Amino acid sequence: MSDLTPLFDESVPLRTFSLSNIKEIPEYGSIIYTVFLDRKEFIYVGIGGLSGKKDPRSRIRQHTSGIRSGDQFCIYIQDFYVIPLLFSQPYVPQKGHLDQLTKEFIQKRLTYRYMVFQDEDSDKLVRKLEREIQSGGYQGMKPKLNGLTQ
Repeated sequence: MSDLTPLFDESVPLRTFSLSNIKEIPEYGSIIYTVFLDRKEFIYVGIGGLSGKKDPRSRIRQHTSGIRSGDQFCIYIQDFYVIPLLFSQPYVPQKGHLDQLTKEFIQKRLTYRYMVFQDEDSDKLVRKLEREIQSGGYQGMKPKLNGLTQ
């Protein structure tokens, strides 16, 4: 297994979900990333840059938008964090409003660390690493939202 320390090491800075931070990610390769709620709680592990031109930025860009359509991460965030907040206040449905609330939550409360691999089989490697982390293969930690059960 690759050394996954940079994904969890507190000395490695956490990045906010913002378009300006995406520019720091290399333009080519496959990415694995860990997401933290309020800079503490490990809630998600994800991968990107799997096919085509292997753009590792695209997945983070997609999450930053908060748009649920086709993005399981944004669906999880909305289901587990945004909708429960709505129960405590009046809500008037508006087109795109839940996506906007999800975007705001992601950009204000979530941070991530990442690693990029740029070899020919990087997509296979990040898939394998993601499954290992989801199964608790890194120091027994599993992500809250997409950890695998035995």
